[in-house]
Amino acid sequence: MRLALYRVLRRFGLVTLGILIVACSPQFDWRTIKNDAQGYSAMFPSKPQLIERSINYQQTSLKQTLEFAKVNEDVFAVMTTQIPATIATQVTMVEKMLQNTLLQQVPTTQFNLVKDATSRIGSADQTKQVAQDFYLDLAQNKKVMRVRWLIRPAANDSVNLYQISVIRTGQSSQLEPLLNQENISIFFDEFRPN
Repeated sequence: MRLALYRVLRRFGLVTLGILIVACSPQFDWRTIKNDAQGYSAMFPSKPQLIERSINYQQTSLKQTLEFAKVNEDVFAVMTTQIPATIATQVTMVEKMLQNTLLQQVPTTQFNLVKDATSRIGSADQTKQVAQDFYLDLAQNKKVMRVRWLIRPAANDSVNLYQISVIRTGQSSQLEPLLNQENISIFFDEFRPN
């Protein structure tokens, strides 16, 4: 009887130890990244990578920086488009151009869902900026996307246009539940433009 009880307890202990080891290997290794050059801090689920490029808007070259982290198939990204002072008044037109460029990559001509949101600016006790979160079904790639654009003044009368986004594997029927999970909300809620 004691031997049988010992074996049961031993198996239970090994199973518990296995669960604890798996639990101690987190899929998400959250870290706050302060990007002074782009004027924000963000909480990424793993160590991010940084890519820079230029895009053209009318006769002006705009610098874009993409900082992103990938966990499994999920991509968490912050893209900053720097709008120089000479065309700062056209920032909403640049935002519209980026939205249209995104929509051209999918078979739909509109976002599947738009929800009101707020973003904190600066430290936790500072003001909030009203924003909108756009949800998109990227059916051809079997992915879904949540994206938010924010506009903030930068140095020398220039403007930063931020695109915060998450892309996940999923279908349109799962659009909102997949893109409102806690780890996604953490990423959006902890993005802080200066």
